Amino acid sequence: MKINGIFFDLYGTLLIYGDMAAAWSDWLTEFYRHLSRHGLSLTKEYFAKQCDQFFGKDEPLVQPDGLTVFERRIQALCLDLKLYVEVNEIKRIANTIANVWQQHILLDPDCRPVLQALRPHKTLGIISNFDHPPHVFTLLSELELQEFFNVVVISGDVGVKKPDPKIFNLTLKQAGLQPNEVVYVGDTEEDVTGSLSAEIIPIFIQRARSDQDGSAFDFKTEYRSTQTQPNTKNMTGVRTIATLPELIDIVL
Repeated sequence: MKINGIFFDLYGTLLIYGDMAAAWSDWLTEFYRHLSRHGLSLTKEYFAKQCDQFFGKDEPLVQPDGLTVFERRIQALCLDLKLYVEVNEIKRIANTIANVWQQHILLDPDCRPVLQALRPHKTLGIISNFDHPPHVFTLLSELELQEFFNVVVISGDVGVKKPDPKIFNLTLKQAGLQPNEVVYVGDTEEDVTGSLSAEIIPIFIQRARSDQDGSAFDFKTEYRSTQTQPNTKNMTGVRTIATLPELIDIVL
């Protein structure tokens, strides 16, 4: 079998999590500061409780307002708190608190050399679950990574998330590839189960530090930084790597 395409997860795969307890603390502090300027009178502790599982709650209904899912979540919270915040300000808040959170997540130093080695020979893509696509595209531009990828598919743009095979199928269609000629590199069980359901070959990257319980992607009032091992029930027979350079020998 010839591998013609390599799709990557972004967070936890090409980007490495740092101190996520600090990341969420900074996110909350900045969020609280902005809403306080718009009349929020709650204590920071009570506001934190209102934000608990911020991304785990049901998504607000889609409206023809040009807002991302993340921005609509902010808007919905403001309405619950009886705060009126204009759309342009919601957009500014979304970008600001996403950037504060992002400061604790760094590019894997092996990422660029590996992409440089793969790009001349393979079609490369990103499939990422993220509620605020503009942040991802700005980040890729700032890191000067966009030139490596033929296709970038973000859940917030297409309305479907991993592990749903539809997001993989959309990416295959955009890349002009068939499932059996593609591998997907990710760091969570949903990356493995999703790619398998789309008949794409999964490659699981398991670094020494792991946030596979999903805590890296949601605010919790009782956040605990974890270094847990993933659930291995769906990992039988799945190729596992510990570093990105190992991928080169597998696909080239």
